[in-house]
Amino acid sequence: MNLQQLHYLIAVVDHGTMTAAARALHVSQPALGRAVRALEREVGTPLLASNGRRLHPTQEGLAVVAHARAISGHITDILSLGERRELVLAATPTLGAGTAPRLLRVLTEQCPNATVSLERRDGPAEVAAVVRNGQAMAGIVELSASDPVDDGLGSVALGSREIVLLCPSGMPVPAELPHAGLAELSLILPANGHRRSQLDLWFTSLGLRPRVVCETDERLAWEQMVGAGLGCAFTDRWHAESAPVRGTRIVRLAPPIHTEVKLLYRKDNPSRTLRLLLDALARTP
Repeated sequence: MNLQQLHYLIAVVDHGTMTAAARALHVSQPALGRAVRALEREVGTPLLASNGRRLHPTQEGLAVVAHARAISGHITDILSLGERRELVLAATPTLGAGTAPRLLRVLTEQCPNATVSLERRDGPAEVAAVVRNGQAMAGIVELSASDPVDDGLGSVALGSREIVLLCPSGMPVPAELPHAGLAELSLILPANGHRRSQLDLWFTSLGLRPRVVCETDERLAWEQMVGAGLGCAFTDRWHAESAPVRGTRIVRLAPPIHTEVKLLYRKDNPSRTLRLLLDALARTP
């Protein structure tokens, strides 16, 4: 029995299929299957059972996975005793610039020898997946009030963000713009990914067909194009006010739109570092 086999079993249970687990682990499906079968032979009992197209753990499999998760957390704590280590946080591209510094400050205070790695993932679902399978200690996501948090994951609120419109200074747009007024504006939107799909769903719910003049996933390009008078772009108020762009102004949406920034973590993660982070966040205003 080895740690890789336990890690592979956890991934299969978390993802539900060999195909999805192999894709998440960046290994071949046959290699993954061989490792899990070898573990089952060594334990002496089936650990997974098929339910249609999905796999689910047997009663013995649930016990093995629980032990495997605990072992994974203990390994993390052992490695944390060294002088140099990396703590991985996953985050969506729309992570507020005001969120990361707060977490970095808390982590460097609690773990002065650590290097924090912020890994970009597209959307809350991808962030939740890498937290769930142990590739990241925690994840930072932006959720609407109605968005659910995955089973098995806990969350800590990190603050609220107001979504506003960044407009060219000379464009005749009221200080508070009703949602229907977006149909009359030239918009600069993300080209792909979770944020674009969310915007498209929102436009559809409003019955709007936006006039899109440019599509790009580069935030700096949005701001530069707005400053040049090419159109308007969505951003968050904190970022727009703390890093103002010449030739632009902030327009509030009416009614206002707010999202919640949350830290996701696995509830059964026994890592001492994670507990220190959660305790410190609870004490930090």
